[in-house]
Amino acid sequence: MAKLMAFRLRYTDAARRDLINLPGNYRQRLRRIIESLAGQPRPHGAKELRERPDRYRIRVDRWRLIYRIDEADGVVLVLRVRPKTGPETYDEIE
Repeated sequence: MAKLMAFRLRYTDAARRDLINLPGNYRQRLRRIIESLAGQPRPHGAKELRERPDRYRIRVDRWRLIYRIDEADGVVLVLRVRPKTGPETYDEIE
């Protein structure tokens, strides 16, 4: 039986600022989603970003949770939480 790996969660400074500035109801929803990524880093609805390997986004209404999975280190790094404005939403993602 395969053992499930628990990922550690990390945040960029920008992601921390993004979360603090979200409206309260979205902040709570997104924190729950982020916490669930430790057990399941690729949940249903997560999409890998084109031309950016190991970077994913999860849609929550008009908001996008953007994160990177580092399998080797067992880390999910939350990169940004941004409103969807168009393709530029994903520009400047590390």
